Amino acid sequence: MDLTCLTRQEFDSDVFGLDFYRVTRLDPEILGRELSLLPVPFMADAKTPAQDIDGTKSLMRLGFRKVCTQPTYRLDLSNVSKAASGEPSEATEISADELAAHAANFPYSRFGLDPDVADHERLSHQKRWLTNTMASAGIFKFVEPGAFVSFKLRDNAAVIDLISVLPRARGRGSLLLGRLRAWAASKGLARIEVTTESENITACLFYQKNGYHLDRVAAAFHMRKGTSQ
Repeated sequence: MDLTCLTRQEFDSDVFGLDFYRVTRLDPEILGRELSLLPVPFMADAKTPAQDIDGTKSLMRLGFRKVCTQPTYRLDLSNVSKAASGEPSEATEISADELAAHAANFPYSRFGLDPDVADHERLSHQKRWLTNTMASAGIFKFVEPGAFVSFKLRDNAAVIDLISVLPRARGRGSLLLGRLRAWAASKGLARIEVTTESENITACLFYQKNGYHLDRVAAAFHMRKGTSQ
């Protein structure tokens, strides 16, 4: 089926065991027609700027559920010392027990906030994402015992992919952000960006404490049709 507004997501489809689509163009008439033609079961997600009221209403009229808002914070590096810093890891191994503990450490993810996603599905998705992150040479990592931050490079910025600090490693989150800040500045990057969920108050305060400022906010939407959890 040729789709104009939807793009199938291979990773999510594999994890959830059904076709998973992303809205890549918000044309309500075309999108509604494409959604009606999809074989069930399926899932879909969408994202709009939080201030796009018309876009939000259009998605909700089509049956999407708003699951959370996602603020993006940024740290400008123009005034940060460019002193040399340790290099991040590329592919990294962690134990199965630690991987499982980190996977359970994201209750405020958009899947954790979606009542149509069961806990075992959320944990499976997070564990697979973490496994891929740790194995990927294209995703950089700073790792401390019980904690890590992973990030990608895009548009002269370090974009944080995941950050997780287990209870026994409390305090290492700021250490990891410090290492990332020093490294990114030494490479001449312009900024660091990170997106979280507004429901995760602890994370929002943590980034602000470390000098990050709110840059933009998006609204995240999910749809699930024709299947139980």
